[in-house]
Amino acid sequence: MLLAFTAASAPLSISGMQIGMVALAVLAAAGVGRSWNVVRRTPLDGVLAICAGALALSTVVGGHVLQAGDWLRHWVALAYFVVFWWLRDRDHARRLALVVVIAGGVAGAYGILQHFTGADWYRALFGFATRALPRVPGAQGFAVVGFFRNYLTFAHAMIFPLVWAGAFAVAGSATAAAAAVLIAFAVIFSTARGVWLAAVAGGALLAGLSGRRGVLLLGAAAGVAGIAVVWSTGLREQAAPIFTLGGENTARLEIWRANLDIIHDHPLLGLGFGHYRGPATPYYDRHPEADRRSHAHSNVLQVAAEGGLIGLAAFCLVFAVILRRGFAAIGSTRSPGEWATVVGGCTGMVTFLLAGLTQYSFGDAEVAIGMWLTTAVLMRYAEGT
Repeated sequence: MLLAFTAASAPLSISGMQIGMVALAVLAAAGVGRSWNVVRRTPLDGVLAICAGALALSTVVGGHVLQAGDWLRHWVALAYFVVFWWLRDRDHARRLALVVVIAGGVAGAYGILQHFTGADWYRALFGFATRALPRVPGAQGFAVVGFFRNYLTFAHAMIFPLVWAGAFAVAGSATAAAAAVLIAFAVIFSTARGVWLAAVAGGALLAGLSGRRGVLLLGAAAGVAGIAVVWSTGLREQAAPIFTLGGENTARLEIWRANLDIIHDHPLLGLGFGHYRGPATPYYDRHPEADRRSHAHSNVLQVAAEGGLIGLAAFCLVFAVILRRGFAAIGSTRSPGEWATVVGGCTGMVTFLLAGLTQYSFGDAEVAIGMWLTTAVLMRYAEGT
């Protein structure tokens, strides 16, 4: 039940995800030395240790170990271990992926409602200011945030539910097909351009892996996109500025330039992983049009700026191993449901990496927990391959 609760929370609630994974960790720790012990080695232990070591080295060399508080945000990697430990078998992993799909459909339906009405039930209940706002002031319609902090977090967190829903739909699930449509509308209405572009690439990959049904998948995706543009009169107005070189795009480019300067000056080990904001300030001062200084707005640039090219190489190695083992597991699937679980997980991981080129989603717990959960499902299938 706790595992299902954690999976269901992935598209809906960061608090639910964290409560679920902590409870699973406590139960796992309590079982050590008992007959129901679930703690064991995982397929990624070695490569994760290499990555952690490389990033820790950058922290030590950077000379600000006590100030490297951003390490704490990555405690959510615990989700990978606890989910992997508690998954009993492949069928259990398949059913967990379906829980994510169904919860994603609920989040998608709420997102559609939010786009047209501005409903923000969670914050209204607790008396907080709404986060559901038009992307462009004065435009009709609201950028979907779901139950998360902003439209970017919502869209990136919905990547795995969306791709898994698409994969299960290709495998013949009508429930997943309905969820995929709802999630796709909500992601489009979020106006998160990086996720849009990554989702196009992810959809093409899923279609390529789906054979003849892939053509129907692409047609359905194009149809949803077309309906969204016609359905929401404010969507075009809110989306138009993202295709220009001015405005917020100028600010984003300046953020990237500031971080490229950091990498140029600290190529091997970066500023020191976990300690970014202070040391990065002089670089942002050179680029006054950068409108945010909290992170690099890119997973690749953020890891390279903090951990250097050595840290980035170790980071990329982790995902190379995940994808290699995940894609290798496709051939071992024994049913359409297993195929959808593995193909959807692999495609979701590729989409996550592509979307992360323009957003530091690895630093968002809401996104990272879903990514680690998906990794655990893939590695459960990859055992022995």
